[in-house]
Amino acid sequence: MAANRKVLATAVACAAALVSVTGCFGDKDPFEGMSADKIADKASKATSGVDSVKLAAEGKQSGKPTSISFEIAKGGSCNGEMKSADMGKVDIRVVDKTSYMKGDTAYWKGTLGDEATAKKVGDRWVKVPSGQSDDMCDLKSLFKEGDLDGVKRGEDSEVDGKKAVTLTKKKSGGETVTFYVAAEGEPYFLRAVTKGGDEPNTMNFTDYNAKFTVEAPPASEIADMQDLVAGS
Repeated sequence: MAANRKVLATAVACAAALVSVTGCFGDKDPFEGMSADKIADKASKATSGVDSVKLAAEGKQSGKPTSISFEIAKGGSCNGEMKSADMGKVDIRVVDKTSYMKGDTAYWKGTLGDEATAKKVGDRWVKVPSGQSDDMCDLKSLFKEGDLDGVKRGEDSEVDGKKAVTLTKKKSGGETVTFYVAAEGEPYFLRAVTKGGDEPNTMNFTDYNAKFTVEAPPASEIADMQDLVAGS
């Protein structure tokens, strides 16, 4: 009975809010003795070095609900979509550093500001000029060095049943970002939550090193953005 009471007491303590930062890992803290900045650096290197990852995020932009879902591979190839309450939906592919976008009418009208040009695009893919993809499919850009400076370690947590440490950073604009780093296996980022500010969001990172392929759309289904704008 004494042993059972001890186990129960430990479980209750780990569920409470006032646990120590290593309380729920028992005797094994994989980051013991490491500063928060060192943990962040280790997680950043591990995450940016993977073969692939799936990113799913939900949040608000300009006060409107927005969501994205991407499969991202080493080298910059990716496949995904973005949805916005006021900007519609767009599918995106990046192959060999060339971006292709296929949006619905609402997306192209909002992006191009011209309904006639939006109708001209129709349901074709649009080839985006080189250098205008904003590094959205670059694994090394997911967590830039400046985004992780000055983090502080918080309470231990879990993400989808996986043990995680939390690293929190307060930004000058009033936002607070909490990064969740896997405390089992490789120290990958599992989640990042931004609260406060104008663009709160939650990003989840899953399916590390899963295999997927991305192919460029058929040439017959591609429109060139420069040609469309020039002809509008």
